[in-house]
Amino acid sequence: MRRALAGLLAGTLTTAVLTVPAATATATAAEPYSWTNVEIAGGGFVPGIVFNQTERNLIYARTDIGGAYRWNQSTGRWIPLLDHIGRDNWGLNGVASLATDPVDPNRVYVAAGMYTNSWDPNNGAILRSSDRGATWQRTNLPFKLGGNMPGRGMGERLAIDPNRNSTLYLAAPSGNGLWRSTDSGVSWSKVTSFPNPGNYAQDPNDPNGYLNDNQGVLWVTFDPRTGTRGNTTQTVYVGVADKQNILYRSTNGGASWERVAGQPTGYLPHKGVLDPVNGMLYLATSDTGGPYDGSKGDVWKFATATGQWTQVSPIRPPVPTTTSATAD
Repeated sequence: MRRALAGLLAGTLTTAVLTVPAATATATAAEPYSWTNVEIAGGGFVPGIVFNQTERNLIYARTDIGGAYRWNQSTGRWIPLLDHIGRDNWGLNGVASLATDPVDPNRVYVAAGMYTNSWDPNNGAILRSSDRGATWQRTNLPFKLGGNMPGRGMGERLAIDPNRNSTLYLAAPSGNGLWRSTDSGVSWSKVTSFPNPGNYAQDPNDPNGYLNDNQGVLWVTFDPRTGTRGNTTQTVYVGVADKQNILYRSTNGGASWERVAGQPTGYLPHKGVLDPVNGMLYLATSDTGGPYDGSKGDVWKFATATGQWTQVSPIRPPVPTTTSATAD
């Protein structure tokens, strides 16, 4: 029966092909095609939305496995920026961090790589663009990045010096420490003076190499008041995945680093944002790296002029042990 049916279908198909007029076949073959992206109205995870600090409505979004996007204010749409990534480098669709240049808004940088374990066979890379993501150049890193790893909502790991925008920092995972570029992301070197590569892993005993990764150095924040246009910003803050040592500071442009005194302990510093007008550094903390877990945490502010720490959480859990922190 199957052979008979197959023969009948084959015969029907052959007859249909033979009876198509030549003119119609030629017209169909010459018909032009217009290719566009298929719109997906939901799905995926956006760990970070990054606003340019000097140009209104210049906004980027990074996703864990789906590339990076730029907001188009006139159309109200997001423009995909990494659709050129091919099969051989599929891991570069994982965006671990993104930075938009406050001095030259046309420049944007992506720290790309999907997994820090063997699931992604390639190392991470820094992608750089001078036309807002229309075209890219790439520098390969000697280690992996994890756009789809635990802790991916923290950051931003990639940061641009707001005074000397040719200088960038990358806070790396997996115990790889802090890295710096002084030529607009073309080349990178490890900051050997930085003292703490982090030690927190969600599950140190995970046999899959996923939950046991050291989430490492988490973010970099500059104090723009400590530099002048064209000169290196002197004071830089760095958050680390180490519940006893979450915050470090350099006051000499990254030459040396020290643990900030009086800092809260017991939680991880997910975000660190500086208010340069009032000189306050705000930290948002959690007991885990996320994004699927985490049950408690605090918000703290650090007065950069006096060194005073104040807990400003809307809901107050018990204050972790500190040397000079106070509740507001």
